[in-house]
Amino acid sequence: MSFKARQLAGAVLVLSLFIQMQIAVNGYAFGRTKIAFTSSPAGGLFHDIYVMDGDGGNKRRVTVHPAADLFPTWSPDGAKIAFVSNRNNENRDHRQIWVIDADGKNPIRLTDGFVDIFPDWSPDGTKIVYDDALAGITVMDADGNNKRLLTPHGLHPTWSPDGKRIAFIAAKNPGENSQIYVIDIDGRNRTQLTDDFVHKRVPSWSPDGKRIAYTGNNVIWVVDSDGENPRQLTERVTEAYPTWSPDSEFIAFHSFGRDPGIVGIYTVDVTNGAVDALPRDPDFGNYHPDWLYPGGLSVSPEVSRITIWGKLKKVASSLR
Repeated sequence: MSFKARQLAGAVLVLSLFIQMQIAVNGYAFGRTKIAFTSSPAGGLFHDIYVMDGDGGNKRRVTVHPAADLFPTWSPDGAKIAFVSNRNNENRDHRQIWVIDADGKNPIRLTDGFVDIFPDWSPDGTKIVYDDALAGITVMDADGNNKRLLTPHGLHPTWSPDGKRIAFIAAKNPGENSQIYVIDIDGRNRTQLTDDFVHKRVPSWSPDGKRIAYTGNNVIWVVDSDGENPRQLTERVTEAYPTWSPDSEFIAFHSFGRDPGIVGIYTVDVTNGAVDALPRDPDFGNYHPDWLYPGGLSVSPEVSRITIWGKLKKVASSLR
């Protein structure tokens, strides 16, 4: 490689590292992350899917329909959003899984069940798992084909980041509190992770695979992915639907009680439990958040920043 070619390659590397540093805020690029969520005007007559930046800015409506569009979940590449809607049924008493482009175009219905809810994409974007209220937890291809029952007993599935397992909640016996279980994607090795007094709902696997967040007795909890060390993060009694930031350091959730009369989306720091509010609109309720980092550059906190500075200095000195 010629001297000029080496200089060019070095300059490209320096620029790339500089861009990574510029977008790193609190361990990840807040401005580049996106949160999809359900929003409805006061009174809840209509529900549509919206998208906003991870800091709550640039709110944009994705679906525009008189039906109820709920429970959005991003495809891993950020190109599509799966959601639940009753728009296909005249009496609006059926709910199915739909998918729509992130810009609001091309809505397509994927299921035709009575109540199909809580979709979640596989990490490679090729499959979607969801609740079929009459059958159980079901897996299908991302285009709606090849539906396959995973387990008949369970709710609220969430895919592990390695794509090998699915966590969900189920009650061991009728009338008992729901606990967290995991199962292989071939339906084998159903394993109970938790066994305590807390009634659990809506588990969410952290992107680093180390923990599972969930709603427990209407507050947010986390537990290690092996079921050990459950820990309560929030203290209100009206909070639900946790979703992880891409760096696994924060959890977004919705709350009905932190601001009187407002249903809003908040974040909690997993390390210290500090809660921050994203912008809230008193005329709308915002809930069912799902967090995405498009493009994939997740820069970890101070250690990675120091490493980046070291690389910058090394490259810069080599160009002198």
